[in-house]
Amino acid sequence: MSSKKNLKASNPRFDSSVSPLIFADQFIKFSTRLSSPLIYGLGEHRQDLLINITEQWKKLTFWSRDFPPVQNTNLYGVHPFHINLELNKNGQTNFHGQFLLNSNAMDIDLQPLPAITYTTIGGIIDLYIFTGPTVQNVIEQYWDIIGKPIMPPFWSLGFHLCRYGYNTIENLLATIERMHNADFPYDVQWTDIDAMSSYLDFTYDEKNFHDLPNLVRELQSDGKHYVNIIDPGISSIQPSGSYLPYDDGLKKNIFITKFNSTELINGKVWPGTTVFPDFTNPNATEWWTNIVSTFHDIVPFDGMWIDMNEPSNFLDGSSDGCTDNKLDNPPFVPDVLGGSLSSKTICPSAQQYLSSHYNLHSMFGYFEAIASNRAMKTIRKKRPFILSRSTFAGSGQFTAHWTGDNRATFDDMYYSIPAILSFNMFGITHVGADICGFGLETTEELCTRWMQLGAFYPFMRNHNDLGQKDQDPASFSWEAQQIMKQAVLMRYSLIPFWYTLHHEAAMASRTIVQPLFFEFSNDENTYNIDQQFLIGRAILVSPNLKSETNTVHVYIPSDVWYDFPSGVKVQSVGVFTDLDAPLSKINAHVRGGFIIPMQIPRANLMIGRDNPFILLVAQSQWSNASGNLFWDDGDSIDSIETKSYNYLEFSLNNANTLTIDALVRNYKDSPMRLDIIKVLGVNKSVTGVTINGKSYTNFLYNIPDQILLIYGLDLDMLAQANQVIQWTITN
Repeated sequence: MSSKKNLKASNPRFDSSVSPLIFADQFIKFSTRLSSPLIYGLGEHRQDLLINITEQWKKLTFWSRDFPPVQNTNLYGVHPFHINLELNKNGQTNFHGQFLLNSNAMDIDLQPLPAITYTTIGGIIDLYIFTGPTVQNVIEQYWDIIGKPIMPPFWSLGFHLCRYGYNTIENLLATIERMHNADFPYDVQWTDIDAMSSYLDFTYDEKNFHDLPNLVRELQSDGKHYVNIIDPGISSIQPSGSYLPYDDGLKKNIFITKFNSTELINGKVWPGTTVFPDFTNPNATEWWTNIVSTFHDIVPFDGMWIDMNEPSNFLDGSSDGCTDNKLDNPPFVPDVLGGSLSSKTICPSAQQYLSSHYNLHSMFGYFEAIASNRAMKTIRKKRPFILSRSTFAGSGQFTAHWTGDNRATFDDMYYSIPAILSFNMFGITHVGADICGFGLETTEELCTRWMQLGAFYPFMRNHNDLGQKDQDPASFSWEAQQIMKQAVLMRYSLIPFWYTLHHEAAMASRTIVQPLFFEFSNDENTYNIDQQFLIGRAILVSPNLKSETNTVHVYIPSDVWYDFPSGVKVQSVGVFTDLDAPLSKINAHVRGGFIIPMQIPRANLMIGRDNPFILLVAQSQWSNASGNLFWDDGDSIDSIETKSYNYLEFSLNNANTLTIDALVRNYKDSPMRLDIIKVLGVNKSVTGVTINGKSYTNFLYNIPDQILLIYGLDLDMLAQANQVIQWTITN
């Protein structure tokens, strides 16, 4: 860790005097000083959260690439945005950021000076500088440029289950039945490419998955949802007139062509020889909507998983290779994996409607997400759920993201945390990693730990690879199932809080999960912490990321904290400490000063929506707290525009007065009844409770733990605009 004296701001926000500007055809290079060697962002890369260049150089390469996440290489997405931390003259921490809006292949070199050098092989210098001064200000300023995150459908906040290798509908049904018999809560069932017919998009295997349409409808009748996978590579070798995606695409002229030609560029992906849609073509969205709709009429899926959209190609360039022109062989090539821009993708010289693939490659997934988002809105008339592997700056307006083909290792579990924190900075807040690991064979210990951690991801999906053993929770021992179930039920109890955070992300540019330094920016102990994180501003999560250990070394920032869910107050703060972390426990703490809306959970979110609410009130050192709750039907596209929602604010004042203000009360289709209020940090005995001025006797006060429990309320939180709960405390 760099000492604080090395972080003090002494430079302007942009100082290019450290090196000359080079601006030539296919080569742009410029540098600027950094205010400190402490940097966050610059994705997508597998790396620690903090990039500390105090004593080292670091090169990061940007060019979308299908490759399992490893360090020191370009990966699925491109986000040339960073946050720089500094100290001002008063010793307080400030932040600023930079974003180079450029989709060409690029290297970014970080130097200990400290300085940053951008080298890109196309485009222009479209550099945005965000002055902060707080880290939240930087996020707001950046998202004002790229767009705010999408508000996801309510059901997508639940637990998702998938694997590559169900192979037959009988195996899929066995998994569903196993989960049902274990009484394990989950909301969304997925299938991978093995459910397709010969790996053809917009088909299902009518032999091995013969009853898939009816199974999907049965899942939906039980309150669950179904998501299927779609790859961008469209088979071009099916008999003429037999395959609508290709035939209709030819008619609409929406496929990517070779350089200076009308001939389609051919690659090879799962179904064999394929062509690739040009989602920048004005006709492409209509074509995409048509073929998505046609398949949706057969298999009524609820969301789209758009994979392989870097775009990935099993060949380098095309079946005919690439040309020898300056696009396929530029004078300078950034440090891309494979050493060539065409490595495992299509030729850079390939022509798209807006420009060459050379200029648009890293935006392929971005434009596919836009088309998929619009298609699902058109077809379902509901809020879309899209999950994309490849992303670009601004993709969060249209899609969720997962971190790709990770492996079943404790290292991969750790690296998922800096990844989801970085993607929240990038404006893709609905993000998660494949829980228990996609590649390699997981273990019961690893999967249990990962399910506990994954319960605190914004997007929670368990997924693994072909040839690996089943890793759905119900496939493990009874003891492991109970631990995993406890973690998922903990998540489900917090869904009102999660949903409100998504609303704040979409409307007010708030990250959903965030590093500790976002909230404790003057505490240098937090600057490099990426094995713990915050949900919103209120819940600190400290997972055990090591094998065969029963303690976890954590930092508890200087504030009031209560163990979650027990509510016991933490005695030592502002220190590093070891917490008990047996396999049965993930450590989480609620921050004083916050009110967390919760709900009694059920087997899936849709059947639990009408369940009673709980308010968890965590008193600050000043004996106050506040919180809020956003609630609508969970699916409508226009609930904000039509004001078809409820918005409540909660506040605790004077240690004994809880106010519920129903500021908007327009959504009446779901009861909002409050059953329990749990107040933490009540350090004096409670002798009486009143609800709206009337005496109420159903309460308990736990003297040792200083917890007040008011129960059995059945209070309609929408009955009036303002309601007051008070308790009398002894002097």
